[in-house]
Amino acid sequence: MFRVVSAQRVLLIAMPLLAFIPRSWIAAHMLYGSDQPVFDIGFGFGGYIRELLQSGTFRSCSFLPFQPCHPGICTSSTRMPFLPLLLAGLAAVVGTKSLFVALARCGVAVVLSTGFLAFLTVDVELTWFGVALVYALYFGPQALKHGATLDYEEGLFIDLSLCLAIAICYLLRPDLTQSAWRRAFMALAAVALSVIMYLTKTTALLMLLVVLLLVMTRGVGRPVKLACLLIVALPVGAWLAHNLRSSGVATASSSWNGENLFRGYNNESYELYPQIHLDRIFDSRLAILDDGRSVALGAHKSDRCFNDEWTWNQTYGQMARRWLVDHPGTALAFAARKLWVTLFEVRHTPVYDSATDKRVDGARFLRVLMLVWMVIARLPFFLLLAFVYRDLRAGRNPSYGWAALLLAAGCAPYVLVFSYERHVIPILQMAAVMLAVLYFRKTPGLSRSDRKLPAFHGGAI
Repeated sequence: MFRVVSAQRVLLIAMPLLAFIPRSWIAAHMLYGSDQPVFDIGFGFGGYIRELLQSGTFRSCSFLPFQPCHPGICTSSTRMPFLPLLLAGLAAVVGTKSLFVALARCGVAVVLSTGFLAFLTVDVELTWFGVALVYALYFGPQALKHGATLDYEEGLFIDLSLCLAIAICYLLRPDLTQSAWRRAFMALAAVALSVIMYLTKTTALLMLLVVLLLVMTRGVGRPVKLACLLIVALPVGAWLAHNLRSSGVATASSSWNGENLFRGYNNESYELYPQIHLDRIFDSRLAILDDGRSVALGAHKSDRCFNDEWTWNQTYGQMARRWLVDHPGTALAFAARKLWVTLFEVRHTPVYDSATDKRVDGARFLRVLMLVWMVIARLPFFLLLAFVYRDLRAGRNPSYGWAALLLAAGCAPYVLVFSYERHVIPILQMAAVMLAVLYFRKTPGLSRSDRKLPAFHGGAI
């Protein structure tokens, strides 16, 4: 006898494939011309892709984010490794045109998210409101646009955060399934996804630590916990070994962190943020704010040259820390503004890409739609926190506190350094999925084979 598959389950499983249609259109008509090579994508990724395809080495020689003191300088750690490796692998298969690589990357996201959603629907049926929550976040204009891009890490984080949220729910509520192997798989998947996110962008480090600690407190068994430790140690250790071999620096991080830290700790950024893109402090001499004030900028990229990426990293990191010590009051006010932008801001940030030109991209209707969607997208984040707080106060579902801790870990790096709109959307996506699964689900719908398995009682719930 065939099981009746509900409309909610069908819609969830179909969601990534349905989103592939607008993402593909955005990639083809808004982001990448038909002839643009993938080597020209932004933020330094293109240089790594070129070297990986041409020489098989993880380095970038065609793009440097700093002024070199002499020709022939290359970098090997300005970008974390996962995204360049993924895009280079896709380019080796589909060719080096950005559009083809973007479509292939969107296809990978479809397969990954569909797999996790299909996995979820075996055990859980969401209410119509829960399905609407997930759809509302996944199909927002900003989420679709960021999900189609190759140029920054959030394009990948949109789907990774969805999958991570599903895996986390299985850790917080082991009774979602009576299948021991599915619980073990989700524990392994949560750690693996967190590692991928960290090896894509260092801001995911705190989330990785929270997820690993969560798994260690669950009753998933010692072999699974050992496997999780290996999932972290092997790839992170390989990245540390790469840095040690290529530059003699024993770190599992990125050499771009120093400059990014400086973006969040200097007088110029304090004046510009969040109106004007903080990159302008490196390439411009003057900025004009909305109130008409002029702000002198240092065009810091032309100020000095560097012999290697780690000297560049150390120099800007020291400048940021020195400014923090010398300007504690301003730093505190700046932190309050970063907190607002990360948790509450609904405008597109940064508002302007140019230091002086006040034109903004997109039609007015689209900008209004984006603002309205951002208001809606913020709500599940605070609704989840409110429900978790209510449960903890009532002594119910104590493990749900981990959901709040995970969101805090995701937000913390952006509050401490700086955030733009694109940085927080994956966190909002994660909050919406956890809210839907933890609070807006029907009774678990177990597969026939799983109904015979004993209930799970291990671990702290």
